[in-house]
Amino acid sequence: MPNSSLMFAMLLTILTKGKVTKRYLAEKYEISERTVCRYVEAIIATGVPLYSVRGKNGGYAISSEFQFDKSFFSPAEIERVVTCLRAAGKGDGLNECIIDKLRYMGVRKNSEKYLLETQSLIIDAGPWADPAQYRAKMETLQRAIDNHKSLSMMYVDRYEERTHRLFDPYFRILKDGVWYTYGWCHYRKDFRLFKLARIKSMIETEEPFTRRDCDVYAKLDGMFDDSGEEVAFEIEFSSTILGEIEEWLGMSAVMERGYKYIAKATLPAGRMLTEKLLGFGSGVKVLSPASLRDEVIAECRRILRNAGL
Repeated sequence: MPNSSLMFAMLLTILTKGKVTKRYLAEKYEISERTVCRYVEAIIATGVPLYSVRGKNGGYAISSEFQFDKSFFSPAEIERVVTCLRAAGKGDGLNECIIDKLRYMGVRKNSEKYLLETQSLIIDAGPWADPAQYRAKMETLQRAIDNHKSLSMMYVDRYEERTHRLFDPYFRILKDGVWYTYGWCHYRKDFRLFKLARIKSMIETEEPFTRRDCDVYAKLDGMFDDSGEEVAFEIEFSSTILGEIEEWLGMSAVMERGYKYIAKATLPAGRMLTEKLLGFGSGVKVLSPASLRDEVIAECRRILRNAGL
């Protein structure tokens, strides 16, 4: 059974270095490379998103989604470690450095919490549930954009197919409440717009890239779904969700019809549209096309079936 202390030490080394080779770990901890492989497998088994990066500048790396923040140590635990360090080596410069880092972990700055903060505006890139992971992903993405470094990432498409991709990120984009990144995909040999939520892991590589000429605005005016198809639809809804519909489709798409409201729009077809309509609950009725109405009904039946009803 792997030594838990050594596992933790290796994990911290990889987190600190960003990426390390098998040989580096073997020499640092005076173990064989085969033993390193066993420990890496044990770390992965605990749920840590550790990946092997191939190539000349390859090695072991951990997805930016996995980070130790102040929640890893409680304030009492940090103080206990600080006390032990001070008692073990007074005047020791290395101990003082460690103490500073530990105390830093206990103070979370707003700059680490939010993507943007001014006196009148806050943009928080993280969701309500476990925002730290999403913010870490955003930080890695922006760092790669600033440094002109390619990303090694795991992407999951709408069919749940996973692919490893080398990606040159050019922009972070917020559109219709959803975060995207746009750039050159080496896997597809073309420019691509990726949803951040579908990028399950990303690691900044040492591979520099040169930006190619592109027209990101053409993409922003075009398709956002992987299906490549659009559907013209018409919905009916009540005044209780008028503001939400206008925010989604725009005021020009909405008209009154008797005691109800009607909205017409053309958007990418697929699961994203179905889920959006379901998000309004019973407040929305799909009038056309029949195919979209049938898909909403089918999804409702699947929800009931999964609930055992």
